[in-house]
Amino acid sequence: MSFQTRGAVAALLLFQLCQPALAQSDEPTHRAPENIGLDNSPDDVDNQLADSEGRYDALLPVGPLEPIHRQWEDVTRRLSGDVGLELGLNYTVLYQGADTSLPGWQSQAAVGDLDFFGRWNLVNRGDSWPGALVFFTENRHRLTEIPPSDLGRAIGSLWGTTNAFSMQDYALTQLYWEQGSREDRLISRLGKMDPESIYDRSRYVSANEAFVNQAFSTTLAMPVPNTGLGAALAISPITNTYIVAGVHDANGAKTSFGDIEKGELFTAVELGVAPGHGKPGAGLYHVTLWHSDSREAAGIPGGRGVALTFQQELGPDGTIVPFIRYSYGEGGAMPVRQAIATGFGLERPLGQNNDLVGIGFSWGQPTDRTLRDQYVIEGFYRLQITPHTNLTPDLQITFDPSENSAEETIVVGGVRLRTLF
Repeated sequence: MSFQTRGAVAALLLFQLCQPALAQSDEPTHRAPENIGLDNSPDDVDNQLADSEGRYDALLPVGPLEPIHRQWEDVTRRLSGDVGLELGLNYTVLYQGADTSLPGWQSQAAVGDLDFFGRWNLVNRGDSWPGALVFFTENRHRLTEIPPSDLGRAIGSLWGTTNAFSMQDYALTQLYWEQGSREDRLISRLGKMDPESIYDRSRYVSANEAFVNQAFSTTLAMPVPNTGLGAALAISPITNTYIVAGVHDANGAKTSFGDIEKGELFTAVELGVAPGHGKPGAGLYHVTLWHSDSREAAGIPGGRGVALTFQQELGPDGTIVPFIRYSYGEGGAMPVRQAIATGFGLERPLGQNNDLVGIGFSWGQPTDRTLRDQYVIEGFYRLQITPHTNLTPDLQITFDPSENSAEETIVVGGVRLRTLF
């Protein structure tokens, strides 16, 4: 019996076991605080919980998994109301195929990504800033010979055709305590966390939700470590402004608790302004400064750099959202020295509240100046096909791939299927 089949059977058994034991509650599933500065990423656990709770306008009123969705909603609503435990589950499949590849490499890649996560509000549950234990677990299993995370190397690109979507055994990748104070306008996190979901994030920086290519779904010239032990603090000194500062294990690893005892750290500070936060016409402007210690065992030198992001909603409903992002870094064994990514998102183009069109252009300068600069154009359409499932066709064109001088352009087509529980 496959991992996915065993998981489905276990989930159904859990539903049946939990149903008679839990009392009915009308409390909403997700009541997380508004973490200005820490909630800029769609991949943040709080945002994923809110996303899982939504029932979106869709082409089809119900999907084939509707009975399971309704059972899941009933159980999670009761858990939230009774013990403050909010749970989310999603499954994402990404397929990508290139029109060429380097000798010895495959030109097609696909992976399945199963995420189970939650937030257990344990202190001041009735408050808008509860103390909570937050966790995230995931499994990534390849569906082809190589996963999409390797396709960039397969075609000779300077960076990946996607962020994440690698292979990984089921693991507890995040486990941290979050505590806030509305009076002091601050919130803190301590434990094993993902720095990539904290620094230099914005609404389209997510390979799960928006652009797929690494030029748009991460910060190319910033060597953010993997999930590991660390601490982060966000404070809003003035309305719609924030400062985020953090220190993290530079040797973080998703499948372990890393090597914090080595004292090799990644530190970052972000200063941001979010005018009109939470209202149509809102903007997001921030600058991130970072430093990475040298990693002796890995043979990686220290580094430092800066990243800037500017994003602004336009139009009467704020549904046109242009953005521009810039990053520069030196040291840290990064393949990219500096990069620019710009484009726009068009939200709700057909009136459905989760549909999204995105078009972006990027440029990247290699750290190795013997290589040529690389450019990428990406376009996608995220279509909500059922209230809980979206389908995203994606097209990328890479110009002058830095590590494949035999090609001038490489086309990568892809499709992402994502179901939320």
